This record gives sequence, structure tokens and C-alpha cells, in this order.
Amino acid sequence: MLYLSIDVEASGPFPGTHSLVSIGAVPVVRTATEWELDRTRTFYVELQPMEGAAEDPEATAIHGLSTEYLRQHGLPPREAMERFRDYVLPLGELRTAAWPISFDHPYVGWYAQRFLGSNPVGHTGFDIPSFAMGLFHCTSREPLRQRLLAAGFVAAVNPHKHHALEDALEQGHTLAWLLNRAEQLER
Repeated sequence: MLYLSIDVEASGPFPGTHSLVSIGAVPVVRTATEWELDRTRTFYVELQPMEGAAEDPEATAIHGLSTEYLRQHGLPPREAMERFRDYVLPLGELRTAAWPISFDHPYVGWYAQRFLGSNPVGHTGFDIPSFAMGLFHCTSREPLRQRLLAAGFVAAVNPHKHHALEDALEQGHTLAWLLNRAEQLER
């Protein structure tokens, strides 16, 4: 089994009423010695807006992918989701993971159901910050950041915040570190 670090950008907070703008994904795999990112199998796609979907200007300001740009350069949603399915299925047994899963997974699931009729990543996901807070015995993010730093965590350099693939890589790096840390604590 592997974890698939996913990240999405969207035109607003809710799938169905807003458009999925982009999807980025990268596997986090267990090698013989540790968990690590499989940078040879990344995925990225930009999607055309759905007809009639709302666009929150604040969301667009965050990711920078305008409706005009996406109409010209994005793939139709069905084609984008077919490409995502064709990327996911050969990976085998997986669980999606995100920071937070509560935003990214519903978008992917809703689009997969709407445009493919089924969801190739299933209906459950792994919430990276919840795992981290459990591992470091804290209930909010500020103590978590401090405890991660104290434990030696070094964040990945993300040159393009709110780019779905760059964010998926960054959170995948974090997940691999956390999984390795959990295994060290079990020994």
C-alpha cells in the first residue's frame, strides 16, 4: 500500500457549486529502509471551469488560475478526470493523503463521481495534520509546528505555494517524514 499525496486548487470552497481548478499528486512509498516520495510518478492537470460554477475572487487570487486562462489551457473536466483515473489505477492499493484531507478529497471524489461515475481513489482519506497532532500529542497547529521543529523536521522548499503539484510534493515530504518518525518511535 502507498499513500497518494493529493492537493487541489478550486474556484471556491465547495465541490459542485465551484470548479476544481487543478489536481496535483505524488505517491509516498515504503522502500526497503524508509518512506519517501516517488518523484518519478507525479501527476498534474488543470481543468476548464464547469458551466455555471461559482468563482470566488479570493480563491482565484490565491492560486492565480483565472477562468479565462483555464478555458484556454485547461482540460475538459471529463478528460482531466480520465487522465487522473489512468494515473491512479496502475498505482495499486492506495490511500489519499492531504493537509487537510477535508478539502482536497471531497473535490476529487465529487469530480470522479460526476464525470467518471466512480471514484478511483475510494471514499476514505488520510488527514496528515491529524496524524501529526496525534504523533506529537497536541491539539492545535501552533504547538505542532514547535514540536515538529524540535524533533528535527525540515520543511520542503516549495517555490510555488498554491500550485497543486508543488503543494502535493511539500505535504508528501511532510507525510514521509512523519511516517518515518512514527516507525522510529515504535522501535
